[in-house]
Amino acid sequence: MKNKIGFIAVGQAGGNIGSRLEALGYNVIFLNTSEEDLSTLNTKFRYHINGGEGCNKDRNKAKDLVINDFENISKEIEEKLNKDFIYVIFSSGGGTGSGASPMLMDLLIQHMNKKVGAITIIPSEKEPLKTHINAYECFREIEAIEGICSTIILDNNACENKLCINKDFTELFEKMLDMPNHKDIRGNIDKAEVMELISSRGMLMITKVDKAETTVAKVIDGIKNNIYAPIENDKVIKYLGIITAKPVDFNEVKKEVGNFLDVFHGYGEDTVCVLAGLSLPFKRLENMKEIVVANQDTVKRNLQATNGIKLDQDINFLDSVVTTKKSTSNAKNDIFSKYRKK
Repeated sequence: MKNKIGFIAVGQAGGNIGSRLEALGYNVIFLNTSEEDLSTLNTKFRYHINGGEGCNKDRNKAKDLVINDFENISKEIEEKLNKDFIYVIFSSGGGTGSGASPMLMDLLIQHMNKKVGAITIIPSEKEPLKTHINAYECFREIEAIEGICSTIILDNNACENKLCINKDFTELFEKMLDMPNHKDIRGNIDKAEVMELISSRGMLMITKVDKAETTVAKVIDGIKNNIYAPIENDKVIKYLGIITAKPVDFNEVKKEVGNFLDVFHGYGEDTVCVLAGLSLPFKRLENMKEIVVANQDTVKRNLQATNGIKLDQDINFLDSVVTTKKSTSNAKNDIFSKYRKK
């Protein structure tokens, strides 16, 4: 499966995840507007977007830079990432990744005929207000992309250590792509079925339960409590892909997540569960919007306060006192005259 899927890691957060995937043997291109961020990565394919000096969470700046350099960016992708499927990795709350990635995905789909999905991160409730504004605007653009495949959404609310989230995700992603390697006469998941899972529009989630702990209750708990954005209660789902270590009652899973169109079922040492075609996490995104709205008056007041003029009274009475000063040149001439031979 590794030869079918490539990654474009955009921005610093995307680079952190991308570097872990590259270490696992995947092909990754790292894009950034910041040369400083790129310099922290010991990776094979790095590309600095022309004219970029970082975007300091300015999404529009990132968009302009990608538009102006898209010809070179697309050439890099064609030469170094000729894959059946591409995931674009980025933080929705940042500048470079948040601003550039939705547009980049749209361009890859519409003008380069690529199958493209997203791996993105949403900010925790404790992060600055600007990250929430950026994330909400980013998801508005993601939702509108025609032809986009699966969207994997990591949630910084899940753990304060973001690098732990990255580690857990890359290990789970490996588990999903490893599904076809589990052979059993009772049933298998093949490569085409894994490609169908990741090609399905909507949110995708991968969870794992160790064999010793495998029960339907544990599987459901794993769906509810994990590193991803919480799933909606609308019971919208397309596929369930699952490798089971012990028998699991799919009807109980169905009660929790909804009536899936199909189940891809195999057997293995651990239970690995993939939910595909879920709704985007609209409730979680709405909560971000509410945080922004609740604080917008305070932010506006603070910005206006720094733009106003309060020191409006002139107290310089010295200008009214007439003083006589020698010019600089006259002062020099006086000194010269003092020392000139008479």
